[in-house]
Amino acid sequence: MLYALIFGVCLPFVVRMNESLSRSIGYLPGAWAVHAVGAVFGAALLLPFSGRAWPAAVSSVSWWAWMGGVVGCGMVVLATRAVTVMGIASFTAVTVAIQLIASAAIDQYGWVGAEVHPLTLTRAVGILLLGAGATLVVRG
Repeated sequence: MLYALIFGVCLPFVVRMNESLSRSIGYLPGAWAVHAVGAVFGAALLLPFSGRAWPAAVSSVSWWAWMGGVVGCGMVVLATRAVTVMGIASFTAVTVAIQLIASAAIDQYGWVGAEVHPLTLTRAVGILLLGAGATLVVRG
């Protein structure tokens, strides 16, 4: 839970930082730069803290698990374009609502290797309320 809270606080700042960079150097170069800096930072953390176990595990990873970076790069481009038009609050409201819908579908059907967690009436109502809240934020 703590990690999710920290992520939630950081995300609007990251989106704004990425938007500022992309506005200055272009959306595709900005997405590339964000991932290049992240790769360098990640490598700096990986080398001293990874141990020796991860290289052996690489061959057992599903092909689609490697696509997170590709999707992430596209998400940076989409987010920076959307924030420019919508603002951070509307962007965040819409993306959180859509993420919840997509997450519920992944849970319901076990897509991309997820454990199945059926959609309950309580979850469905929560999703509808969040969607209504997002609509109010965007229209406000």
